[in-house]
Amino acid sequence: MKFRLTDPVDPQILRIAVPAFLGFLGFILFDVINIFWVGRLGTSAIAGVASAAFLTWAIYAAMNATTVGANSLIAQLFGAGRKEEAKGVAVEAAWLSLGASLLVMALLLPSMDAVFGLMGLRPETAVHARRYLGIYVCGLPLFYLCNLAGSIFNAYGDTRTNVLIMSGSVAINMALDPVLILGYLTGRPFGVAGAASASVIATVFALALQTVYLRRRGFLPPLAGLLRLPSFAHARAMLRIGVPSAAVNVVWSMVYPALTAIITRFGEAPLAGLSVCFRWEGIPYYLAMGFSTAMATLIGQAYGRGDTRSVRRIASRGCALITALLLPVALAFIFVPGWLVRPLTSDPDVIANAARYLRVIGYFEIFLGWELMFQGAFNGLGHTRGYMLIAVPLTVARWPLAWLLAVTLGLGAAGIWWAISLSTFAKGAWLAWLFARGRAAARLLAPKAGSEPVLQN
Repeated sequence: MKFRLTDPVDPQILRIAVPAFLGFLGFILFDVINIFWVGRLGTSAIAGVASAAFLTWAIYAAMNATTVGANSLIAQLFGAGRKEEAKGVAVEAAWLSLGASLLVMALLLPSMDAVFGLMGLRPETAVHARRYLGIYVCGLPLFYLCNLAGSIFNAYGDTRTNVLIMSGSVAINMALDPVLILGYLTGRPFGVAGAASASVIATVFALALQTVYLRRRGFLPPLAGLLRLPSFAHARAMLRIGVPSAAVNVVWSMVYPALTAIITRFGEAPLAGLSVCFRWEGIPYYLAMGFSTAMATLIGQAYGRGDTRSVRRIASRGCALITALLLPVALAFIFVPGWLVRPLTSDPDVIANAARYLRVIGYFEIFLGWELMFQGAFNGLGHTRGYMLIAVPLTVARWPLAWLLAVTLGLGAAGIWWAISLSTFAKGAWLAWLFARGRAAARLLAPKAGSEPVLQN
């Protein structure tokens, strides 16, 4: 196929991907501001919130069990012109998300002390972690429903509205942080509990606005329909799509804490360097996530209306665009990593480790974009089991491969960086092949007689 610099489908992809990317960047900003104010409470408070964050990452990853399935089915049904059925899926997803959040609450609230004990936290750090996570877990139904509402907007291709709402939520959170954490204006500081409370309050604001605008755009039924227990006719299909995606993200969220045990064998500088690099790597990662969102929406809608030719075209253009956008990022990571990390730290050892990390991952950074973009493409098709069987083993393999390269073969921290980078290359290349040549994709995208939708329930 002849490559062109522009294609009629490109604006459609960018219209969804760019707002989604900007929304993700807003959460990075929130995280930085949140840590800034918590940092005023001391090192143990930061460590406690960071320890709780490992669990919150896994919880957010588990939300994909309902949100990804809902996104896929709603996009397909909307593409097929079955709008009322799409609204019904949204209601089912809301009830499933509510039930899942209550289940997590019931499991996690009584076991927090044991979990933090297994993590080996010092008593003072564990107190901060427990205070933060306790409030966060109590707000789980709100977080789940807010995340689901964002997925419903995405399914219809309306990422802009949700980004504006979530930006307002982030602004409220940042404004509340100094008030609730340190007691500015009130004289009543709540410490890390205030940080979690600010997030809950901001989420209430976001969820209320999301519900209003979803109703105005006709993406949800009236309030009576939302409160009525649905038949769950699509629940099985939703979980069949969402659970594999959730498994991929939960495993990913748990591997970095496991790698920490290897990283710290070589001192604190490599771990600090990795932390610095996460700030930079977040940019290409969330850019790829924006494209993943666009692929799930556009491919889901095209697949739902039976337009399998457009599915291939959208994926092809998405791959070309993300490659073009990540190429300069990869080159910067390879050739000027020191220049990138020096503004973030003055420690020579941290700079050296961070620069080495960026240079290594830079060689295969484009494949990170492919990995996430093709995950979104498979989400749109509603076929997630295939990429789960690739992504989960290769992500888990980072730990033994890191040990082999770093410890057994004596490459030190650089061996860990190579383990991360090589697994990213393998996942990105394999998923691209799976979409282009895999039997499942070929079966799903085989030409159909007539113009009947190919929606799989």
